[in-house]
Amino acid sequence: MSTLSVCIIAKNESEVIGRCLSCVMNFADEIIVVDTGSSDNTKYIASTYTDKVYDFPWDDDFSEARNFSFSKATMDYIMWIDCDDVIDDENQKKIIKFKEMLPGTADTYMADYYISPELTTTVIRIVKRGTSRWIGFVHEYLETSPNKIRVDFMVTHMKTVNSSIRDNGRNLRIFERKEAKRVKLESRDVLYYAKELYWNGRYADAIKKIREYFCMDGKWLEDEIQISIIEGACFGKLGDSSAKIDVLSSAIIKYGMNNRLLYDCGLELYYNSRYSEAAMYFSAILSGFGFDSAYFSDKFEFVFNSLILESCCLWYLGKKDAGKRLHEKAKSIHPDNEAILSNEKFFS
Repeated sequence: MSTLSVCIIAKNESEVIGRCLSCVMNFADEIIVVDTGSSDNTKYIASTYTDKVYDFPWDDDFSEARNFSFSKATMDYIMWIDCDDVIDDENQKKIIKFKEMLPGTADTYMADYYISPELTTTVIRIVKRGTSRWIGFVHEYLETSPNKIRVDFMVTHMKTVNSSIRDNGRNLRIFERKEAKRVKLESRDVLYYAKELYWNGRYADAIKKIREYFCMDGKWLEDEIQISIIEGACFGKLGDSSAKIDVLSSAIIKYGMNNRLLYDCGLELYYNSRYSEAAMYFSAILSGFGFDSAYFSDKFEFVFNSLILESCCLWYLGKKDAGKRLHEKAKSIHPDNEAILSNEKFFS
């Protein structure tokens, strides 16, 4: 069986780090905890699970801290996890079984990451030691070999109320400090800068940053799709529905029928009572013409909600029988959904 190091970076995580490490200790051959300046008893709690607790001076750069944690690992493979993540018993057993299969044919292994009931994504979770490095001071990512395999286990993100309050605005402040120091931002940095501005309610500033992004070199197609969605959302928050529709429809023409672009554009058209146009977007999703994005792949939202919304479009267009068929199909998936129950009186 190959060996596994688990690496964690922490700062003032006494509320959750014990919960995380109590999961990790059941499958890790080595636990590395890098503390970036805690003022609580995070380090003490970590020391009850591992003797490999290190200090690292924080410099507004998550990648630096994560790369330092990887440099301390000595096992065959390295797994990263955050302090507010947990792994249930079933998935711990899956990781142990996965270790029995190593070494495999890949250096990089991807696993599901349960963020919320509405969103489960897939992230690089385990890498062969010495093959990868972290990039990006905020929203960091692993630069790895292209030889990747998806594995069958899940990590669950369980942020607490206190940690949510503590982290509120943190990343935006890091970006602003970097910009004040005239640190050169790559296109991916500007993407996340724009997203942080959006998440913090600064929609006009986010649009300006998005325009800056599109003038840069080295952009990724997935990122361009993602930032177009954010731009549309900014205009929506500013009450400019026409601009939102223009941004999303132009992105569909440029990048193709991405399901999230189709859904967001269809929804905005629906809100504007443009039912015939909206139905075309929902129909494209339901017909399977759309493609998923690595960032937005929520099947419930794209398929189930498209069934509901297209059924409503058809109702308003006077095509009540066709609308009822879609309603019944959606009802068979989630009969107790609030939208289904609300619409039932129209289609009964």
